[in-house]
Amino acid sequence: MNISSWWKYEPHALRELIDSALREVTNWRVAVIYGPTSAEDRLYISNKPQSEWSVYDVLNGLADLGVEAEWLDPTKPDFVERIRDFDAAFINVHGEFGEDGNLQGLLAYLGIPYTGSGVSTSAIGADKRLTKLVLSQSGIMLPPYLRLSFPKSEDFNNLGFPLILKAVNGGSSVGMELVNDSSNLINALERIRAEGFLDVIAESFIQGTSVTVPAIRINNDAILLPPVECITDNQYYDQESKLRGDQEGIVRYNIFTDVLDERLHRLHDAVRKVLDVLDFEGAFRVDFILGHNNQPILLELNTIPGVQHGSNLVLSANAIGINYPSLLGIILASAKNLEKIGPWVRRTLVK
Repeated sequence: MNISSWWKYEPHALRELIDSALREVTNWRVAVIYGPTSAEDRLYISNKPQSEWSVYDVLNGLADLGVEAEWLDPTKPDFVERIRDFDAAFINVHGEFGEDGNLQGLLAYLGIPYTGSGVSTSAIGADKRLTKLVLSQSGIMLPPYLRLSFPKSEDFNNLGFPLILKAVNGGSSVGMELVNDSSNLINALERIRAEGFLDVIAESFIQGTSVTVPAIRINNDAILLPPVECITDNQYYDQESKLRGDQEGIVRYNIFTDVLDERLHRLHDAVRKVLDVLDFEGAFRVDFILGHNNQPILLELNTIPGVQHGSNLVLSANAIGINYPSLLGIILASAKNLEKIGPWVRRTLVK
C-alpha cells in the first residue's frame, strides 16, 4: 500500500484517481446499513431529529452519484433476507456489532461485498485495549493505561490523576468519564458499567490539543488528508462536544492545510506508523492528542468514520476539494474487494 499525504498528488492526478473509483460504483444497487446496533448509535438516533440522521445524508449523496441506494436497519428481523438482494453494503453503523468485525463477518459469509476494512482490522480498531496492544511496538506514543478487572487503589495511584475511564468498545466518547481524583473513581466506573460496558480501561489524561487525522484509500493508494483540530470549551472533547458541540458553539474546528506546519508532518508521520501495522480500506481516522512540543499521542482508531455533513472526515475532504458525493463514492468503491467475502460466495458486482 502506497501511503502519501494529499499534497504529494498533483490536483489533476488526484481527481483522475477519484474519478476512476467513481466509475466503478454507479451501476450498483446498494444497501445503506444504519440502525441502533450500539450504545453510540442509539445515543445519536435518540438525541437527533430524524431529519438529521446520517443515513439521509448518505442516501442523498449516493443519489447524486447516480447510485440506487436503500436504507436497511440491521436490527430488524428481515435484515439477512433483504440484504441478499443488493450488490453491496455501505456500512454506516458504529461501535459494537457495527464497527467491530461482527457485521463484516456476517456479510462475508453471506457473500455481500461491503465498504470499509475487513474483519481483523475492524476488530482491532474497535477495541481500545487491542489497539494499544497491537500498536505498542510501532514507535507511536500511547498514554499509559490500566485494564480494570478488579481495580486496586494503588494501581490508580501509580497511573496518576486526572485519568480517563474508557469502555474498550465505546465510541464518540460514550462510556467515557474524566476522573480528577480517587474520591470519584468508583462511582464513575459504576456509571460506565451500568451502561452495559463491562470491559473498561483507565488511561492517563493527557493535556493538549485534540486532533484527528483522516485517510482514504483508492485501490493501492492510501491518501492522508488534512488533520482536523477539535477545540472545545469543555474539559475535553467529550460526548456533549461530539453530539451537539458545533451547533451550540462549544466546539470549533481548525483544519491543518499549511504544508509547512510542523504539526501536520508529525501527525502524518504517526499515521504512517499505524498504517505500516494495520491495513485499511475505504476511510480511516486516527485520533491524537498533541502533547508537549506538539508530540502526537495516539488515543484511538476509527475504521468507520462518521460521514454525515459536518463530520471530521467530511470537513477534511472538503478542505482539499473532495466533495461529499465523491467521498461517499470512494468509500463505496472499497466494496469491490471481493477478498473480504467468503471464497465460496464471491460473485461479480456489476450486472
